[in-house]
Amino acid sequence: MKRIKKLSSSETAVFCGQLSLLLPAGITPLESIRLMSDDSESAQGKALLAKIEASLTNGAGFYEALASTGVFPEYMTSMVLLGEESGKLDIIMKNLAVYYERQNTISETVKNAISYPFIMICLMSFIMVVLLSKVLPIFSQVFSQLGSGLNDTSIHLIRIGENLRAASGFLMLLLILAAIFFFILAKSRHKSVRLKHMLYSCRVTKHFFLCISYSRFADVMSMITSGGMDIFKGLELSDKIIDNHIMKQKLEIFRAALLQGESIPDALKKSEIFQAQHRRMIQTGYKSGSIDKVFSKLSEYYEDAALSRLQRFLGAVEPTLVIIFSLTVGIILMSVIMPLIGIMSGIGQ
Repeated sequence: MKRIKKLSSSETAVFCGQLSLLLPAGITPLESIRLMSDDSESAQGKALLAKIEASLTNGAGFYEALASTGVFPEYMTSMVLLGEESGKLDIIMKNLAVYYERQNTISETVKNAISYPFIMICLMSFIMVVLLSKVLPIFSQVFSQLGSGLNDTSIHLIRIGENLRAASGFLMLLLILAAIFFFILAKSRHKSVRLKHMLYSCRVTKHFFLCISYSRFADVMSMITSGGMDIFKGLELSDKIIDNHIMKQKLEIFRAALLQGESIPDALKKSEIFQAQHRRMIQTGYKSGSIDKVFSKLSEYYEDAALSRLQRFLGAVEPTLVIIFSLTVGIILMSVIMPLIGIMSGIGQ
């Protein structure tokens, strides 16, 4: 059975954004889809919109039409259902557009943060292998013809290069197997969960992923409180987008406190979600009736905090890699230059 490809965060944001402009004008979901189909220039986009239009024409609800395609995130379709039930579908679509724009920003930043050091390490490794296995042996032959030898450091480096050249086939096979392993790891849900569990618990990455979870939770709470939805239904939705086990434990405490009749600020305090100063902001917003705006601001704050932490990490990793690469290349060059200086001194005498 062919696996259906889900829409990306950016594609979902565009879809929700277009609907958030059409629905408040009194245009029905069916007519909105038709207008979007007329403006779409993508063949795949037109096919998807045609499928949604066909479902709506046959009497299906907007939630059913979106869910039948299988390409939209489960969280989005669930929020659409709540929007239909509460009669605030236009507000929900606007909030979803903002939410998926933020998620796209976070995911793109994370991808760039991972890919840049990875590419840099691969490039450095390639240059090192070429220097050790190709360049140094040539200098060794030249020095032998000139009647001079290399120092111990150069000899050790040449041996390393020879070993790398001899094991090149094995190393290539190892890289291929590693690529296959990570591909399987990404596709395997069980192994992917274990990897995420490690990242969420790691001292270095724990705070970053917790900030992302806080941002997502604040987004959900903003939509719940602004749309007048049932908070427990909203919390069920949050389980679909938050896979951080630390945050899930906090949410269980939060849900239990609400069931006991405690207010949202008191339940947040008991579950230790957010920083103390931010919980006080929520308390103030709760009393003034603007708690949805406070949650929206907190979502932006924790998103910015996560991205800032990522940038600081990159700011430390990049110069570290450059220093290591420079020192290693410097050692290799010195191993060649020092014997060369010895030869030039002998010629001068």
